[in-house]
Amino acid sequence: MTEKLKGIFLNTKDIEKSSYAWNSVSGLMFAMQSAVMLMVITRTNGLEDAGIFSIAYAIASLMSFIGEYGVRKYQVSDIKEKISFTDYHSHRVITCTAMLVTFVVYVGAGYLSGRYSRIKFWVIIFVCLIKLVEAYADVFYVRYQQSGRLDVAAKTNTFRIGISMIVCMISLAVTHDLLLSSIIWFIAAVITLCMSSIVVASEFGGIHFRINKESLIKLTRECFPLFLGSFLLLYVGNAPKYAIDAVLDDTAQACYNFIFMPVFVIGMLANFVFNPILVKLAHKWDRREMKVFTHIIVRQLGVIAAITMLAIAVALTIGCPVLGILYNADLHEYRICLTILMVGGGMLALVNFFTVVVTVVRGQNHLIIGYIAVAVVAKLLSHYFVSTYGIIGATVLYTGLMTLLSLVFAAVLIICVKRRK
Repeated sequence: MTEKLKGIFLNTKDIEKSSYAWNSVSGLMFAMQSAVMLMVITRTNGLEDAGIFSIAYAIASLMSFIGEYGVRKYQVSDIKEKISFTDYHSHRVITCTAMLVTFVVYVGAGYLSGRYSRIKFWVIIFVCLIKLVEAYADVFYVRYQQSGRLDVAAKTNTFRIGISMIVCMISLAVTHDLLLSSIIWFIAAVITLCMSSIVVASEFGGIHFRINKESLIKLTRECFPLFLGSFLLLYVGNAPKYAIDAVLDDTAQACYNFIFMPVFVIGMLANFVFNPILVKLAHKWDRREMKVFTHIIVRQLGVIAAITMLAIAVALTIGCPVLGILYNADLHEYRICLTILMVGGGMLALVNFFTVVVTVVRGQNHLIIGYIAVAVVAKLLSHYFVSTYGIIGATVLYTGLMTLLSLVFAAVLIICVKRRK
């Protein structure tokens, strides 16, 4: 059985083509799993359970950054393996343990304070455990990519995410029990992890654990800026959801997440456009071809603006009716909210673009100040906006935070370019 599974994941005729195809499938499946699960839960269990799942997924996604700790980019670029996979794996076990402790304490505090019911507490716990499995699996994904087998990484990822989601959706359709289905989803995620990434690991040096203080301290120190930036960006993006969870009900949470989903579409479209130009951008910067470098950036800003304008036009016309059909909910009253969020989606695309470009020019450490400042603003204003203005307040808050972040990052980029000139 083990050898057959290895054959499925390892046997590839054209590694390059297979890597591209499977990585596209894996990335799309990962990005859309929340949206798909939300659609299924809304139709099988209703708006209240959809709201519970929405906040559970938001909390779990934030906690997963503790487990991953921003090591992915660092590990995949360690081509000469100056740090061994054993040390990467050991570090991941430690960060995942920290993630487990953090979300148990955080969600437990919510339950003891009366903010979470017993059912909501356990749903959040198990969705966090599912994200814990993903955070642990990520170290194997990067290992295979680092070894030149992105196809293996993407296949194992697709297998784990796809099978476990299907099992959960079947459970929801049969039982209509969100907690039971979350437990089944977690069990399926663990089993499929063992049947994919862990089975294949023996072909890439195996799985070991050791305490190498020097390597663990180095990884923790070097990856801290990457971890903090990613963690704070997700916190800022989810701040309206946390505020809705605190002052509104689960139905309002579900409706906000329904109209929020298209934000990711803008981000994905923008990523597809600017990812192919990043290597070219890096070369232009390295050769000091500043005129061409600036032209590429301006052209990309135009592309993001065009995508955003298209999204706004769709939001003003057919956006809410289409989302209403997808999620089996009446969303006509949220047309303005959806339109505001589309502007926020454009700002998110700018944030992601500026982040990558600033990294290319090696100014990424300066971004931390922007993340911290905007996170403080989010903490101070989120409760007021949502408690005073409801869902429209949440949409204005999100768009305002993303706009502020994009302006800060644009300023950092301009300073970096001027210094180079």
